[in-house]
Amino acid sequence: MRTEDDRTAPPTARQGRSPADGKTGELSSRIARRAAEAHAGQPLDRLLAEDLPGNELTTLLLHSLRQRALRRSFADVLDHAERAPMTHASAADGRRLHAFDAAAFAAAADFEVVDLAPVVPLGATACAGVEPNNVLATVRFAEVAADPTTGLALHAARRRRESRGGEALRLCASQRVLRMQPTKTPGFTPHFRLFALATAARSPGRGEDDACERRALLEHLLVWADLVRALPGAGFRAAGLRVVLSDTSLVRASLAARGLDADALARRAKAHEPGSTEAALREASADDLPRAAADLAGAARSLGLGPELLARAERWAAEVVEPLARARPEVEVVHDLARLQGLGYYAGPFVQLHVRRDDGLELPAGDGGAVPWLGELLSNRRERMVATGLGAELLVKLFDRSTTRADDARPEETTR
Repeated sequence: MRTEDDRTAPPTARQGRSPADGKTGELSSRIARRAAEAHAGQPLDRLLAEDLPGNELTTLLLHSLRQRALRRSFADVLDHAERAPMTHASAADGRRLHAFDAAAFAAAADFEVVDLAPVVPLGATACAGVEPNNVLATVRFAEVAADPTTGLALHAARRRRESRGGEALRLCASQRVLRMQPTKTPGFTPHFRLFALATAARSPGRGEDDACERRALLEHLLVWADLVRALPGAGFRAAGLRVVLSDTSLVRASLAARGLDADALARRAKAHEPGSTEAALREASADDLPRAAADLAGAARSLGLGPELLARAERWAAEVVEPLARARPEVEVVHDLARLQGLGYYAGPFVQLHVRRDDGLELPAGDGGAVPWLGELLSNRRERMVATGLGAELLVKLFDRSTTRADDARPEETTR
């Protein structure tokens, strides 16, 4: 569909030389000649990755891909589309996705709604500790959004810079994201919709950093509890929420107590590979560490963790678990002291959100926690951020009352 803002060349441009051919061709030729003279003998991969200025690299790539695009036929495009799952439409009913979003926005009534851009600056996910090969980079030094948390962090940083801190920001967003890890589950594509919450606030001082994150996490868990409670009324087979609470300091200390390298183990736990965490722990003879403890402080004490870590566990119980139990007694909370997935991504509390269906099927449909990016973006460690998200598309596909059956297969362990 063409609109007044659609400035793409008409199909007749294929039949003759357009003005852009000469301009981009001349620029590209000059850049290529200059690079060949200045970097004679330099390997091409290093020249493109390191030595060529960004604007010149963009010009070369734009010209090259433009020429390739103009040589493609509809048959070429269709053949490519059939081979590239990232170009396939979602199998989810769009109306049901909207119904889920409506319930989520209602549950997050105290959070400001943000309609995020579909791209973020190149390197945003790498700064967050994500492998760049898992995102789709663009020629114009951007990346297709792979997680709403990244866009929310950048949005929050700009807002807090403009207001010089100010009141805490409570943001929420529904976004279709794209991840380049392979997916083998029928009916699932590399792109999917997530619903996310983010809280950005400045703690009064170093001693209040953790308390600031605990308050934010409690607010998020109350929203997710309210959403799960509301989903049956919107036609979804949700019957309960189980929160698996972890803390990076406690997990690292638990693994260190066994003489294990936490980061090396965490690299082996992949969200798109179900069972990878369990396999890594089993091979390290650490599969007996508490994974679903009802008492966090008791579990920490049984592992011989020090007084400071025990006090940390007790604060989690007093400021998050107990208030949540009083406000939403139907929510089950357990503690995982050996969670590997996300250990290098979060810094402080991190959670998994398991949603139970009315036939007893339970899925890890969401996660989140404290991330250090806001403090790094604003060069102020007092700036704290907690972000959590739920797989809207996963729940629509597997919890929609009108389409699901009791024998539906369990999908991959992701928030898709």
